[in-house]
Amino acid sequence: MSATTLPRSAGTGLLVYAAGTFAAFAFAGSPGGDYSAGGVASYIGPAHAPVAFTLWYVAALSALALVVFGAGVRRTPAIGGPMAALATIGAALSATGAWLAGGVAVGMVEGGGAVQSGVPAPVVYLITEIGNLMCVCAPALCVGVIGIVLAVRGALSPWLRVVSVIGGICGILAPFYLTYFAYLLWVLVLGIVVLARRTPATESARTTAALSS
Repeated sequence: MSATTLPRSAGTGLLVYAAGTFAAFAFAGSPGGDYSAGGVASYIGPAHAPVAFTLWYVAALSALALVVFGAGVRRTPAIGGPMAALATIGAALSATGAWLAGGVAVGMVEGGGAVQSGVPAPVVYLITEIGNLMCVCAPALCVGVIGIVLAVRGALSPWLRVVSVIGGICGILAPFYLTYFAYLLWVLVLGIVVLARRTPATESARTTAALSS
């Protein structure tokens, strides 16, 4: 029995989304969590802008891979349409958050000293924190709900249902930080399982080979 009925394209989309958003979350240096004036100053510094903008640009593009994931989920009977729409909403929110967080760094450089000195550090922190939540946590909530629904409706194998319920709950609770990493681990597991699943053509070829031998 296959572990999931989702097409391989769904697994690819899930993995691309996870890799891109995590890279920006981990390495872009966008202020968030505990406030630090030094962290804000480092983020809006001219030397850091290319790195920040590149990573958030990658995150915005990677977020669109959730549309591919949603297209695969759409094939699930009864629930496919609403869940695909939810994946698209997650992609839109994530891309918007990436532009918001990355746009702060770029805007500070393009605005020059007048903007850098005129915008208080707490305001910069507030904007980037909102961008972080939109880019990372909003799609986690959407994908988490999708995972739970897929598990409940039987589109996954028994062991993957249990893992998906736990991972889905962690996605919904992603703003609590540690839960995001548990969610990310589940996304990687689900993406790899879906990507590695046997297609009907593969099953037929194996059956034919076994009979001929």
